[in-house]
Amino acid sequence: MTTPFEQMELISYSSEFQASLEEFLEIMYSYRGYKFEPTGLQSDIRNIENIYQIQGGNFWIMSKNAIVIGSIGLKILNKIDKIGEIKRYFVLPSYQGKGIGTLLMEHLLLNANKNELHILRLDTMRKSIVARNIFEKYGFKEINKYNDNEIAEIFMELKLKTPGSPIF
Repeated sequence: MTTPFEQMELISYSSEFQASLEEFLEIMYSYRGYKFEPTGLQSDIRNIENIYQIQGGNFWIMSKNAIVIGSIGLKILNKIDKIGEIKRYFVLPSYQGKGIGTLLMEHLLLNANKNELHILRLDTMRKSIVARNIFEKYGFKEINKYNDNEIAEIFMELKLKTPGSPIF
C-alpha cells in the first residue's frame, strides 16, 4: 500500500527548479483566474535567493518525480521586530486534500520558530477558501491591510509563541 507522501520530497529552492516552479505557478495562477507575471507582480519568483533565502527566510518546494506540486515561502519583513510573511502558498488542485498543504504550513511554522519570529503575516483572496481554512486552523486572525498588494482582499496575522516554546 502506498501513502500519499511516497516519492515526494520537501526541499529548499535552488535554481535548478526555476523552470518547473514557474510552470507550477503558471498553473496555480491560471486555476485561480489570474495571470502569472514573473516580471511583474510575482517578480520575487525570479529572485528567490535574494528576497527569501539571504534575508533569513526560505522558499520550499514539494516535488514528486521532479515535478513541483506545492510551494511555500517565508519572507522576513522586519528582522528587528521579528516579523515574517507567508508567500506563494500553493498545492496543485489534484493534490489538495491529501495533507500536503498542512505539511508545508507546519514546515514553515517550525522554521519561523527556529528563526525566533514573533509574528507571521499573509495576504490572500476571499476565494482561497481551503488556504484560509488552514490559516484559521493555525490561529491566524484577520488584520488591517499591511502591504501594497492590490489584488489581496484579506490580510491575516499569527502571533507566535515565545522562542523555545511549541507553536501548536
